[in-house]
Amino acid sequence: MSFFSTVGSLFGWFQEEPQPPTDYTPSYQDVCQARAILQFLKLPTELVLQIIDHAQYWPRQTFATSPDRPRIAAVHHGPRASHAALCLDVGLFDNATVHPMLKAREIPKIKSLEFTVVSRDQGWTSERTQGTFNTSSWVEASILRRVHGTDIRSPCPQFANASPHDPSDFHKSVVDQGWFLVKRPESAKQGPQDGEGDFAWYLQGNRVAAGREEYHIFWADDGSEGNTGAGKGEGFLDELQYGDRILVWARAKVRSNQLRAILTM
Repeated sequence: MSFFSTVGSLFGWFQEEPQPPTDYTPSYQDVCQARAILQFLKLPTELVLQIIDHAQYWPRQTFATSPDRPRIAAVHHGPRASHAALCLDVGLFDNATVHPMLKAREIPKIKSLEFTVVSRDQGWTSERTQGTFNTSSWVEASILRRVHGTDIRSPCPQFANASPHDPSDFHKSVVDQGWFLVKRPESAKQGPQDGEGDFAWYLQGNRVAAGREEYHIFWADDGSEGNTGAGKGEGFLDELQYGDRILVWARAKVRSNQLRAILTM
């Protein structure tokens, strides 16, 4: 066997069919190793961090609701014809991804949030808005924060069966438990959020009188992306602090003489 054929057999893996790219999520340890390699090259710390951020080489954590337990918000006429159904409650800073950072005495910063929402409006409308996002059913997100000075070991609010009219109702109910909802910038209001106390960011509106659809929304430090009818998340990431929780609501509100309902999974 010749030298070249031997080398060819030893390194034959170079000739294999290229594998399709797969999603890879680095751990905190992976990020630390990448930093160390870049610092070994005598790069300034500021440049090292910029490289890590440009590559979006960050740990990620996924939260999801059960598809077997859809959340429905439905309203009828009345003094307060609106409803908020809690879809998701997540502790951003209390999970297996974050714990190694906390042990290393690093306070994690949320760089981006990506939402996948499967929802639908009611199946009919008497207005000329069918197929548009001029809707009265939508999904929104709130930031739940512990009152300053409250014992960090105090339990989360009891809201498993919460069914408020809107997030401002929920805010009033949890203040006595040592928690509150963070207010969004007034300029971040979208859609039918008027008169609700600015306690939630608009995430995604439903297409009027349409069937179930899947929507994707991406909020980051440098901007946002999403389907038509998506919220921009103005100020949301800037507001997040260590210890905060994110709540996602399914919302419905009567507008004029109409009924709107939302189903979110």
